[in-house]
Amino acid sequence: MKDTTVPGLSIETRRGFIVLSLPAQISWQNYAGIREGVSKALSLAAESGGGRRRGVVVDFGDAVLLDAAGLVLLARAETRAQLLGCALRTVVPAPAAHVRRALRITGLARLVPVFPDVATATAEPVPARGPGDADPSHVLDAIRALHPGDAGFTPHPLAPSEPATPSELTITTSAADDGDHTVVHLSGVLDEATVPRLGETLTTMVEGRNLRHLMVRMHERLGVRCDPLPILLGIRWRVAADGGCLSLPALPARLREIIDREGLGSVFTGCRTGQDRRLSAEPA
Repeated sequence: MKDTTVPGLSIETRRGFIVLSLPAQISWQNYAGIREGVSKALSLAAESGGGRRRGVVVDFGDAVLLDAAGLVLLARAETRAQLLGCALRTVVPAPAAHVRRALRITGLARLVPVFPDVATATAEPVPARGPGDADPSHVLDAIRALHPGDAGFTPHPLAPSEPATPSELTITTSAADDGDHTVVHLSGVLDEATVPRLGETLTTMVEGRNLRHLMVRMHERLGVRCDPLPILLGIRWRVAADGGCLSLPALPARLREIIDREGLGSVFTGCRTGQDRRLSAEPA
């Protein structure tokens, strides 16, 4: 069936797999619509069908344009597929060598198996889910290196109606009562100028100070004008690889809507949920 919101996007079922065929051009211009299609495909695959597990095949087909948007899209889809217990596969035909190269360079090909065609991708049965042995810690860093112009990964403003004020983000830290977690307090504005600074700060905490258990607490009046999830997912991947966590105990409503819609709520759950609940209940 065709998805009328994005020209060239279609979803069908083959051999029990949900196959999502992508348009020839994949960019920030159609990112939101394609993301909705991917979320729909993952949800369909996660539904119980006679007790038989299913998977999703993302078919890049004859893609002629693939920028950072398509790679970020696949990285997020892989995260959600793990949460839902779905197998995720990609199809990259021989003519789309640039797509295969991008998946290889960024490390996405190690996370999501790549097949030459849909028939091959759907012929192999879905194995029992086990712990992954691929390290996704630096996937987003590799995407940034491949697409330096998209370093901020901000496809569209999240709150365009907010008044234009100078970009200012205040970042402070405090120790949690459990002695293990570090609480990062954010106030001000998250936009194209300040989100990269947040990423740099969190990276320094993880790599320079060897902190592995973080809680990013956002003030209730924090302005959110661009998408900070790629940065937060990147840091979460890094700490999770070492047994840590990055939790979001309090979120602005708009950002909560996006996280819930993409099924990423459990990704940002702390390893000590009781502490998270106590922090969430505290007044900002």
